[in-house]
Amino acid sequence: MFTISRRNLLKSAASVGAAGVGLSLARIAGARAAETITVVEWGGDYFEAMKTVVAKQSDINVNWILHTGGSAAILPKIKAMWPNPGIDLLTGWDVSWQTVAREGWAEPVTLEKVPNLADVPEKLLVKDGAGNIINIPRTVTGLSWFYREDTTPFEITKIDDLLDPRLKGKICFPIPTLNQNVQMISLALSKGGDEKNMEPAWDFMKELARSGNIGRVANADIDVTNSLSSGETSISFNANSTYTALNRNFKMRLLNRMDPRTTGFRTFYLQEGWCVLKGGNTKSAFKLVNFLISPDITAEYNRLVGGLPASVKAAIPDEAKPFVFNNEEMNKYAYVPDWSYVSEQSDSWMKRWEQEIQPLL
Repeated sequence: MFTISRRNLLKSAASVGAAGVGLSLARIAGARAAETITVVEWGGDYFEAMKTVVAKQSDINVNWILHTGGSAAILPKIKAMWPNPGIDLLTGWDVSWQTVAREGWAEPVTLEKVPNLADVPEKLLVKDGAGNIINIPRTVTGLSWFYREDTTPFEITKIDDLLDPRLKGKICFPIPTLNQNVQMISLALSKGGDEKNMEPAWDFMKELARSGNIGRVANADIDVTNSLSSGETSISFNANSTYTALNRNFKMRLLNRMDPRTTGFRTFYLQEGWCVLKGGNTKSAFKLVNFLISPDITAEYNRLVGGLPASVKAAIPDEAKPFVFNNEEMNKYAYVPDWSYVSEQSDSWMKRWEQEIQPLL
């Protein structure tokens, strides 16, 4: 388990040494850009924020491909098209990098290629079997349960409240490939299981599906934002950036500092960033990400999305501070799953959802 207290991040950073994939496509025309790369990015606020900061440089022109569904959905498509996936720079997170490392898709990352990586804590870096760094972190993300206070009929204090009849149609529940099914890991933990013992979660999920309280199944982050914004649903589980976007317009309650022994609620931490894929325009891709993780640029990006910058030299946005835990709070309220194990369960969990849960909704 890693902590994200400012002091520990600084301490860790000091130790750092030495296309056609069936997705939506958007293009930004650079002002006489000399180089062009293809980048896979999330949609919604992530995409708008990334366009804003990329526009602050003119050396690299970007063809954008947007993730559809969770970031794991593109991985089978990359494998099917390998060694020519038509992608230079892939946006993903801990679970994505486990697959990338196993498959050997990543161009190794060094401080020579990405000098600003020296400001990123070493414990956020993922390595392949040969010991090569494969990721360039940009954001530390917290995943939690939250709800709109104005559209939720009572105060939510424990996981079992999700079964309350007063919440008929009020829950927006993400599918297993979104958040890599951490929402169900939270159910498992609350019922005595964990990511390696998910039976308590499946039992609870069947009861929840039968209750009629799930009013929307989210296939992407934007589904959560849209559903809660419209008032269609009131409660969901997603990243701090989604919570932040909603909290700008609605009175939200975050369920992240509650005793998990009595409530079942926890916050789950991960890191997001990029991976440069082999065989493409790797030089330009590294050049762009080095610019994007520079302190001022990554601070602006994370301010726009409400995220916690991975760079220890970047300022933390006020909106993200509710997710900043000290060591004691991390031990009490947070949980970091075995991402390597979780990354291997994606297909089986989704198949089980389709067979056992979807028919009940």
